[in-house]
Amino acid sequence: MALTAAAVVLASGMLLASCGGTSPEQRAYREASKNCQQWVKESAKNPSSAKIPQPASVRSASGQIIVQWEHGEGLTLMNGFGANVDSTARCTMSLDGHFLKELVINDEVIRRSSSD
Repeated sequence: MALTAAAVVLASGMLLASCGGTSPEQRAYREASKNCQQWVKESAKNPSSAKIPQPASVRSASGQIIVQWEHGEGLTLMNGFGANVDSTARCTMSLDGHFLKELVINDEVIRRSSSD
């Protein structure tokens, strides 16, 4: 009985220890997601009506982080006629998730850094 209790305590401790750590990559992805959502919102025609869910895709490619929403993934932004419509967006960012290299909304480049 005491051995079983000790095993449960040990297993619980290992589980808590493994859940507590977040890798640098996970932190960068989370930071990139948060920053990209904010940049998309700031670039919207009507930020208060924009619906910007968690990004459907966050990945690393060619030494940068790509945060992306495709059609049908919940991103809605106001169009020129004042209607909120299904939209796409992509942020290309530095590997730490802080520096925006390029923001594209509905296939239009909104922001692009002058240095890579």
